[in-house]
Amino acid sequence: MNWYIAVFGFYMVFLIWTCLQSLKNVESMSDFTTGGHRMGLWIGVGTSVATWVSVASVMGVPGYLYSSGVAAVIGWVAGWFFGTALIPLVAYKVRRPKTPARTFPEYVQMRYEPFKKSSHLRTLVAALMLIGYFVFTHLQVVGFGIVFSTITGIDYKIAIFVFLLFLLFTSIGGFWSVAVTDTVNTILIVLGVVLGAGAVLAATGGLENIYHTLSTTTSPTIEGGESLSSGVLLSPVGTFGLGALFSIFISNSMGAAVSPHWVTRMLAPKSVKVAIMQMVLSVVVLIAIFLPLIVIGLGAKTLIPSIPAGQTTDYIMPIVIMEYAHPLVGALTLVALCAAAVSTANSMLLHCGTSLYNDIYKNIFPDKKISENTERKQLRFCIFALGILAVVSAINPPVLLAMGFTYVYGGFGAAFFFVVYLGLYWKRMNRLGAYANIILGSFVYVIAKVMGATNPFIIALAVAFVGVLIAVYATKKPPLEAYEPYFEKDISPSTQKVIAAIQNSGMDQEDYSKPTAVGEYQNITKM
Repeated sequence: MNWYIAVFGFYMVFLIWTCLQSLKNVESMSDFTTGGHRMGLWIGVGTSVATWVSVASVMGVPGYLYSSGVAAVIGWVAGWFFGTALIPLVAYKVRRPKTPARTFPEYVQMRYEPFKKSSHLRTLVAALMLIGYFVFTHLQVVGFGIVFSTITGIDYKIAIFVFLLFLLFTSIGGFWSVAVTDTVNTILIVLGVVLGAGAVLAATGGLENIYHTLSTTTSPTIEGGESLSSGVLLSPVGTFGLGALFSIFISNSMGAAVSPHWVTRMLAPKSVKVAIMQMVLSVVVLIAIFLPLIVIGLGAKTLIPSIPAGQTTDYIMPIVIMEYAHPLVGALTLVALCAAAVSTANSMLLHCGTSLYNDIYKNIFPDKKISENTERKQLRFCIFALGILAVVSAINPPVLLAMGFTYVYGGFGAAFFFVVYLGLYWKRMNRLGAYANIILGSFVYVIAKVMGATNPFIIALAVAFVGVLIAVYATKKPPLEAYEPYFEKDISPSTQKVIAAIQNSGMDQEDYSKPTAVGEYQNITKM
């Protein structure tokens, strides 16, 4: 136990020091939200990997591998890797403007309602983000609480409040604080899961023994539960069924690729080239993380045939590591789990705070004049308040961690898929098409999910696509200023003025907010 406490204490001190150092890089709201669009390649790789590797990855995926076998590789691991492969298509376009958006809702306003002083579409998007990322943060708190209570023996309901310290310290510096600590966390995660996989391989006697167990075991997942069918853990569909597994895969891939936090991540690099290379190199690091996780999840079935009643499969990772790894290896592995929770939670909490303050509050009250220093203080207050709420909400744990992420990714994909891809690659895509995607996609996804549809994401996407086409072709074309930054290398002075007005709430927008019969708006300037 001393090894666990010592390593965890060192990690906490180092993390706090790193956060305080990163405060020196924050001089403006742009620095706070996207790092001033000057993030380099290696910091970008670190923060991208750490954001992908959440508790859903390091605890939820091994849990599903333990209970459902290799099918979990298809549903989650393959889904996330396919989603990662799609993200460069977003990066190529969204980072193209010389003055990129600072947040995802701001991109939506720039692309669809550039002449609106107070964009209702931006507010709607930010509200959906606030809900989704609050759920994400909530899940990270749960994962941290499970690990910390396992390490220390402290009651889970007390352990989750320790996480609040991490959230507050790693979020006060905004994007730079998150990005720098994420890079540190990525290194810890890679080291921890590799050592953990080595310990599991040594304890099981190797891959051959793991394969034999998976092919023959009928032990129930939970003690006293229903026995498994022999060989089901090696089946491509496992215990899910083909329809359910495809739904998980498509939500984790297509849904994740357009999730607002990934679009925002692509706004931070200093160039399009860096943004694309960031994701390519991230895949390499992710392979080094997920292969050990697969070994740990499948190997755990050999070591622990059934987990104790009253616990979910999310506990299998810390249980097997503490029981079968050397204390130092176990400490490093479990700190890696904490790092995964911290690295994702601080990012999601930042998105929650910026959505609430920058994209809802400031968008509804655009005429309020306050300094950037005051804005940053108020935004930090929002982040603190949301962090406290996330911890309090986690007192009673939710659904399984990995599945919780899948639900949110599915919702984001249904609401934003065409907003992102058609907005970046089709000039004709307009504001009513965006409204159709967001409203129809969100509504149909929730209804289909509640009604028990096997693949609510596909149903919602199909309905939204029909609605988008009807809305786009039944209404006028968008103005030049809406799409020009994403299709042309050099943009017109009118477009530059519109972008400046959106990003500077103190600038007078009265000169160019009038509707016109040509297109949806017309740029009108005083002579």
